[in-house]
Amino acid sequence: MKKLIMGLLLASNVAHADWVMYGDNGKAEFYYDDKTIIANGATVSVWEMLSYSFPLNGVQSNRSHKEYKCEAREFRNLEGEFFSEPYLKGNKVSSGADREDEWRPVVEGTRNNELMDIVCGKRS
Repeated sequence: MKKLIMGLLLASNVAHADWVMYGDNGKAEFYYDDKTIIANGATVSVWEMLSYSFPLNGVQSNRSHKEYKCEAREFRNLEGEFFSEPYLKGNKVSSGADREDEWRPVVEGTRNNELMDIVCGKRS
């Protein structure tokens, strides 16, 4: 039952997402969903979408739920989905709902760093 509820919530997030582009490197466009930013104490979570300009192993877009520790400048992935067409369309190629236990450093100069700065700046 819990998985069914989570699936319905994820589906509704895609249908009502408020994707904001925050980068384009010519190979992929980078978006985050402004409505999914949730601050919880020292952490902030957000959904991110990447849409690739060409397929990579049958994948042309993905979305991932990320969590950041703003002060420590660390992140981990909570879950993700991969799709066969741009902008989360087409067939779902794979998905995973296993939260990473290990926190990883956010590397300066990366899109991940840019997204962390955006979402950490929006917490209340």
